[in-house]
Amino acid sequence: MKTRKLGPLEVSEIGFGTMSFAATYGAAPGEAEAISVIRGAYDLGVTHFDTAEVYGPWTNEVLLGKALAPIRDKVTIATKFGWNIDQVTGARDWGLNSRPERIRQVAEASLKRLGVEVIDLFYQHRVDPDVPMEDVAGAVRDLIAAGKAQGCPRRSLPCPTADARARGGGATPASAKRRSKAGTPG
Repeated sequence: MKTRKLGPLEVSEIGFGTMSFAATYGAAPGEAEAISVIRGAYDLGVTHFDTAEVYGPWTNEVLLGKALAPIRDKVTIATKFGWNIDQVTGARDWGLNSRPERIRQVAEASLKRLGVEVIDLFYQHRVDPDVPMEDVAGAVRDLIAAGKAQGCPRRSLPCPTADARARGGGATPASAKRRSKAGTPG
């Protein structure tokens, strides 16, 4: 499979999103089947895998961490923050929360659930209109400086502009663009 550079990372041109393993759109497969599918994607050349704390919530990150543990040094993992999820009960009110302290909290929890020392790509799932983008960029910059994340990709959703990134300390060294099933930006 062809690869491309994503900031400092080299990833497969085709990434593997794992949301469907969290019963988001109906019944999820069992853990063994899901792990088999994820590892099968790797066997076919996929090296970039995507999840989010909201998938489950949390169960998808745990599953992906288990599936990729034996090949962790050969893959990249992306996960996302930005939802308002109760960190004790997992209750979701579908509101947004990208306050810097929340971003740090999600990063720490995601590292544990994924069983990794660093999140390759850590980014905002949905833009929180109540938090200035430079605050989001600054929080991610601090995580990168602390060695907890490698990058924050720009997606098809609004992302820090060059000006906002500069005010936030230049936190987004990678660029990624998601495509919908129809092939248009999603």
